Amino acid sequence: MSCLISKGKLLGCKDQRGGYKNLYFANYDDYDFVIAAHQVTSLGSLDDVFKYEVKATTNTLTETGTSSQDNGTFLNAQSLAVTLPKLSADLQAQVQLICAGRPYVFVEDYNGNILLVGAANGTMANCTKVTGGAGADLSGFTLTITGEESNLSPFLDSATKTALMTLVSSAVVS
Repeated sequence: MSCLISKGKLLGCKDQRGGYKNLYFANYDDYDFVIAAHQVTSLGSLDDVFKYEVKATTNTLTETGTSSQDNGTFLNAQSLAVTLPKLSADLQAQVQLICAGRPYVFVEDYNGNILLVGAANGTMANCTKVTGGAGADLSGFTLTITGEESNLSPFLDSATKTALMTLVSSAVVS
């Protein structure tokens, strides 16, 4: 049976930090990503990603696996909360494209990991434009990007992380 637990875990050092610092969006297409043993080992024909710098304090990635004994199924619901401060027409145009499309999202955390959200099915997004009431409130966009996958988001291996960085577009919005 392929579902048998095969390893335990020791309590390690306190060397992790929560949050993520960068998102890389790729338009949905059949790039033939290679995923093996929970790692992306090749980006296939992917040729362009768009980097979004974010702050860790308002951005989270949560994945919740749900199994059904009755149906014999298991599904991972991926939820990525994103805050993009500062309103502008250029950013609004890109946010609308993210929400209308179903992009792949590469999430770079503060621990050196990069995860691929929407690896098999792409993602969906809800977008909110916010202009706060008080002077220190958010003036920008919030997005909730979701995916439904059979597996948890895979990690990029070392060589694939390097390959991803070579694909980052120089086109940015202010």
